[in-house]
Amino acid sequence: MCTNKIYSIKRLSKKLSISLGQSQEMLSYVVYGCDSYGQLMSLVKSDLLENLNLILAILHSKAEGCLLKFLNTDMNNILSRFNERVKNIKINENTVVEIFGIELTDFKRKTK
Repeated sequence: MCTNKIYSIKRLSKKLSISLGQSQEMLSYVVYGCDSYGQLMSLVKSDLLENLNLILAILHSKAEGCLLKFLNTDMNNILSRFNERVKNIKINENTVVEIFGIELTDFKRKTK
């Protein structure tokens, strides 16, 4: 699970040309709904699934349709939090899908 999260952090950092630390904090808030990267790590390490968005930490390029549907269901919330945090860069569904390393055509096909 942590490996997929790390790759997402790196992809976002590269996509937005921001530091890895900024990317960690941004993904923690935007995707996982956490106040900080520290909170995200605490939740990941705990045995409790208090935050359903943590399911997104296991997304990868070959993810099952049910995981992609969960991402699709939460997409509007993710985009809203992105736009709240990042004022000068427009983020869209394609960008979010790319951050997880998922092909857009696969995402569209599996979420119909």
